[in-house]
Amino acid sequence: MGSVIGALYAAGKSPEVLEELVKTTDWQKMMDVKVPKTGFLQGKIVEEHLRKLLWNKPFHRLKIPFQVVAYNLTKKKEVIFSAGDVAEAVRASISIPGVFSPAHIKRDEYIDGAVVNPTPYDVVRKMGAEVVIAVDLFPKKSSMQGPLLQKSSLIQDFEEKFVEEELREVKKLIFPEAWPAFLRKIFIRLFDKLLFPARVLRVMTGKELPPIGKVMLNTTNILINNLARERLKHAEIEIKITPEFEGLSWADFDKADTFIALGEKAMTKELPKLKKMMGKRL
Repeated sequence: MGSVIGALYAAGKSPEVLEELVKTTDWQKMMDVKVPKTGFLQGKIVEEHLRKLLWNKPFHRLKIPFQVVAYNLTKKKEVIFSAGDVAEAVRASISIPGVFSPAHIKRDEYIDGAVVNPTPYDVVRKMGAEVVIAVDLFPKKSSMQGPLLQKSSLIQDFEEKFVEEELREVKKLIFPEAWPAFLRKIFIRLFDKLLFPARVLRVMTGKELPPIGKVMLNTTNILINNLARERLKHAEIEIKITPEFEGLSWADFDKADTFIALGEKAMTKELPKLKKMMGKRL
């Protein structure tokens, strides 16, 4: 989310516009679910939506200097995007392992840069920032505890779409396209009436996400949280913002007002220090 907000702000969108976007976006429409091979979401819809919001701008046309961190799976190294298509770079940066399929750029695959650099204060420092403001979003509990994947409206929508996609694939296997069209149509209609979607959805979405999805998410979260915690201990930063999000999940997109209020509360505590530092530099 950091790369998404950063890109939109650097492109010229005000905080008020960003707040409105979060509140009015139909997040269910952003989910292009597929039966997973490398991720549950293809990410094409998100990328195209971002491209529209960014007015298809490349990095050099942004109003504020901006860089994006991702991890190149093909070459096994951290990558800092600072040129080219911004939407493409952000798509690479948001590719949470197990959720999004890796982004394909030329011949390489990219995933979320948080797996190697969840708090990229060093990136903005190298860009020339004199005052670095870091936001610590990571749980303060034991390093052995990762955040659980809680239920939310977005997660439920995701589960339903996943089940629907699975059933579509099942129908392709049971009723191959090589069958006569009229016969295939009859059997698919019978299949839909008996199994799709209400009955199966009630059964399957009453459970948690597929085990592989939950294991991958929780494992990734634990590793990233521990890495972020250690990096922040030794970070060369001037201001650290630490909001408290107890009881909230990353998937609670419908609670934007709550997140914004908590963020403002945490930032307000640090404003006097920031103003003092900025005053010395003017």
